[in-house]
Amino acid sequence: MGVLVAVATISILIVTLYPSSTSLSINIWDYDKIGHFIMFAGWTFLIGIFRASSTKRKPGLWKVFSLGCFYGLLIEFLQYVVPTNRSPEALDFVADVLGALFAIFVLHFLFKSMFPSEKTHTA
Repeated sequence: MGVLVAVATISILIVTLYPSSTSLSINIWDYDKIGHFIMFAGWTFLIGIFRASSTKRKPGLWKVFSLGCFYGLLIEFLQYVVPTNRSPEALDFVADVLGALFAIFVLHFLFKSMFPSEKTHTA
């Protein structure tokens, strides 16, 4: 699972920092915000699954969400400082955060069934 997380992390770095002057001739880049949403939803989901499998318990979802947000912010910062003809955009970061939030929503319900609460409610 760790290898999958590493491959996903490196793949996102490559895709988001790849020089835009050499992008594909297809207008795939017109769907940039959807791509950011999907990449960060997938990445955050993988991080959550990885943390749950390595600790054998439900990970703190806010920590996982924070990692997704931090990684999105890091990408935008790198686009600003690395000379790849890419420019940071606030809406890219918003799409990253929304993707991470979507993954947290999915993980919440997945973990709810995997790690049932040990609390018993008595009236």
